[in-house]
Amino acid sequence: MSTQSVSRPASVSFVVVLTWIVAILTIIASGILLFTSDQTLTDAGVDPGTARIEAWVGLGLGLVMALFASALGHGSRFARLLISLLMMFRFVFGVIAMVVLWGSAFFWSALVMTVFALLILYLLWNSRAAMFFAKS
Repeated sequence: MSTQSVSRPASVSFVVVLTWIVAILTIIASGILLFTSDQTLTDAGVDPGTARIEAWVGLGLGLVMALFASALGHGSRFARLLISLLMMFRFVFGVIAMVVLWGSAFFWSALVMTVFALLILYLLWNSRAAMFFAKS
C-alpha cells in the first residue's frame, strides 16, 4: 500500500506564517507588559497585578504557539487542534480586551490580535486545509 504525498495548500503555508507572527507578537507584547510601570497601567485603567499575571500567561502561550507553528506545516492534526483552541481563546479574550481597553493605547494591539486569531481559525478550517490535514 503506497501513501500519496499531499501538497500543502498556500492557505496552510500562510497560516503557519501568521501563527509565527502571532506567537512572536504575543511574546513581545507580554514582555512589554511585564516591564510597563504600574503608574502607566493604572493610568490606562488596567490593574497592575492582573496585568502581570496576564503577561506571564501570554508569554507561556506565545511560546507554545511558536513550538507548534511549524508542526502545522507538516500536517499535524494535534497542532491544528491546539492552535485552534488557543486562537478561539485569543478571539474571546481579545473581544473582551477591546471592550475593556476602549480608548487606551492597548486597544489597537487587542484589535490586531483578535483579527489575526479569526483569520488563523478560518485558514485552519477551510476546505483545502481540511483535505490537507485529513490526508497528512
